Amino acid sequence: MTRIYYFSGTGNTLWAAKRLAVLLGTGVEVYSIGSLMGSAPAAIEAERVIIMYPAYAYGAPAMVRRFLETRRIRASYIGALVTYGTGSGGALGEVYSVLRKQGLRLSFAGRIPSVENFIPIFGPPSKESIAKRLAAQESATERAAQGILEGKIVRPWTIRPVSQGISRLFKIGKRFFPKYYRVTGVCNGCGSCEKVCPAKAITLEQGRPVFSGACEHCQACLNWCPRRAIQYLRLKPDTPRYHHPEVALRDMLRDGK
Repeated sequence: MTRIYYFSGTGNTLWAAKRLAVLLGTGVEVYSIGSLMGSAPAAIEAERVIIMYPAYAYGAPAMVRRFLETRRIRASYIGALVTYGTGSGGALGEVYSVLRKQGLRLSFAGRIPSVENFIPIFGPPSKESIAKRLAAQESATERAAQGILEGKIVRPWTIRPVSQGISRLFKIGKRFFPKYYRVTGVCNGCGSCEKVCPAKAITLEQGRPVFSGACEHCQACLNWCPRRAIQYLRLKPDTPRYHHPEVALRDMLRDGK
């Protein structure tokens, strides 16, 4: 049996997780890390366990690290696959270190290029860029699946001082980021942002979303809002948003409804 655990904000990693499951064949189960974080920690037992997540400021999302720190993994083969836009930095090295502290050894580390989705900084991706990155994502996911099926051992380079420094700054600043989210008057209180947030960091108060310090800064709310009512920093309301074109909002809902 193979179990895949993923964290995703705009659907890039979710798509890769589902595609990997198909490529690995029968006996594969796929789980959302965000949906599992509210439950009591339990042991994870499988022949293979694959952790999939995006790179955030060249590091691993805080939720992914907490998930690995609080679950007992019993598997003969553990893989980590990071999706990335600009670069993966030390995101694989971070997970390698977390697992090592748990007495576990990472068997396979892989990188999957995806569409850059941090729109407030990098702007909306062009159609040409999206097409190119989606093709690269497909190819990289296929290579990762082949390596896992063959039982290859691929471990990450863990010494990346620049990316590690950027990741640490991101972790320090993450607690302050929620205050820069704004909600415009076009919000109709549909609640999509609350339902799609993997960290349960959004609540509706009088029909308006309120952001808490639990925010992972995945910006799922910003990119999935059907009215583009959620803004961040200097992002303009008319700026196009992004989510993986083969992933629908219903696929991203934290509780599946």
